[in-house]
Amino acid sequence: MLVESVGTSLVVGKLRGGSFSNMKDASLKKWYFFILGFMVEFTAVYMASRGVGLFRENILTVHFISYLLLFIGIYFNRGSLAFRIVFIGVFLNFLVIMANGGQMPVSGDTMAGIGLMDNMIAIRDGKIITHTLMNDNTALKFLGDIFVLPKPYPRPKIFSIGDVFMALGIFIYIQEIMIKKAEK
Repeated sequence: MLVESVGTSLVVGKLRGGSFSNMKDASLKKWYFFILGFMVEFTAVYMASRGVGLFRENILTVHFISYLLLFIGIYFNRGSLAFRIVFIGVFLNFLVIMANGGQMPVSGDTMAGIGLMDNMIAIRDGKIITHTLMNDNTALKFLGDIFVLPKPYPRPKIFSIGDVFMALGIFIYIQEIMIKKAEK
């Protein structure tokens, strides 16, 4: 939902009289913590896809480190309403992931229902280490990937309530940047 949130916010910001050029003036404190957090997860996913079992076996630790880095980045930007909203989303996703062994639970039936059968099979077969299929033992199901953005959307997807809060926070952050400078 990151791409959708950024794209929508840029369009809305422009329609509201904001300026794309203001994006260069964005002040994101300690931005490298966000980059490091995403790099930790990306590296783990990539290495696991290459057969390096160390990452698959330690996905809980990998996610913990990744989220710790995100929390540090959010802490340094906590003065912004947008980042307080992002924090809620990150925290909700962190809770459900930690409660389920380091993987985000996702509804396999829902995935199949919107045409994501290949992804569902990959998760079932352990080829996607960041997610797990929901079952009777899944903790905090209501925080998992249960919401659907179906067709006619070009890229149907399933997402969590945490993803919604993160997308909303990012949307607001971009609006603040684009509009604030335009109002001066």
